[in-house]
Amino acid sequence: MEVKSNMRDNVKKSMMKFLIAAIVILGLCVSTSGVTAAIGPTIELYPEEPTPQSTVLFTVTIPDSETVSNVQLIVKECKEGDICFTDSFNESMTEKDVDTFEVEITLKHDTATYIEYHVGYLNNDVWEESDSEKLDLKIESNNGNSNGGNDDTNGTPGFEAIGVLISAIFILLILNKRKR
Repeated sequence: MEVKSNMRDNVKKSMMKFLIAAIVILGLCVSTSGVTAAIGPTIELYPEEPTPQSTVLFTVTIPDSETVSNVQLIVKECKEGDICFTDSFNESMTEKDVDTFEVEITLKHDTATYIEYHVGYLNNDVWEESDSEKLDLKIESNNGNSNGGNDDTNGTPGFEAIGVLISAIFILLILNKRKR
C-alpha cells in the first residue's frame, strides 16, 4: 500500500513540476509577444542589374527618419575569390523625400564581378549600420562585341577547324589501312 502512495506522490510532484514549467513558458511567451523589431533601411538600385563601370543610383528608405542624419552609403567592388578593391566608396546621401535618401555613383573597376554595400547613419546621436548586401554584377559575355553568336572569346575564330581537319585525316588514314 505504501508503494502505491509513494507512486502517487511522485506522479503529483511530476505533474506540479510540469504545470509550473508550462506556466513559466506561457508567461515568457505572453511577455515577449509585444516586442517588435525595428524595421531597418531598405536599399534599392537602379539599374537593378548593374554592369562593371556603370553608373548606379542607390535609393535608401529609412522608416521614421525624423531623427536620422548623416546617411552614408558604403560600397565595395570585388572580384572572384572574395578579393575586394581597396578604393571603396563612402558617399554622403542627400534626402530626396520624407524617409528617402539618394546618391549616384559610377563603379570604377572593369574586372569587378560583384559589389557589397550597406548604409550607416546617425539615429538620435547613435551610429547605426544596416546589414551588408551582395549583388552580382551583370557581365557581358563578349565584352560588348558581336562575333556572330560564337561565345568563344579567345580572339582567333576559325582555328577550331584545323583540329577537326587533322582528326578527319587521321580517321581516313586508319580506315584506308583497315581496307588493305
